[in-house]
Amino acid sequence: MNSREKGAVGERELAGELNRIGMIARRTVQYCGKGGDAADVVAEGLDLHIEVKRCERVKLADWIAQAQRDARARDWVVFTRQNNRPWLVIQTIDQWARDSRHAAEAMAERQRRIDAAL
Repeated sequence: MNSREKGAVGERELAGELNRIGMIARRTVQYCGKGGDAADVVAEGLDLHIEVKRCERVKLADWIAQAQRDARARDWVVFTRQNNRPWLVIQTIDQWARDSRHAAEAMAERQRRIDAAL
């Protein structure tokens, strides 16, 4: 599998995991053609630039630089997973403190939509 295919698989896998934990998430490339600064995955109600790295070699500094650049002054997060390992989240401590609330709001958004549909 080439790196582009592996990246696409990782993006779909992460979107599935975010949906599994109660968010509404999707891979962006299939919806918007993914420009250079588009997030890899979006989650409704989560105002973060999401960068996905599904690879064995950790290049933390490169990943963070790319996320910061592509986020264009917005908050960002890097999700990464190696084979046979769990998903990990990389962000600054200040972002983490804010984003734990963001995640809760994203899950609440899904519940509001469910409640509205009933």
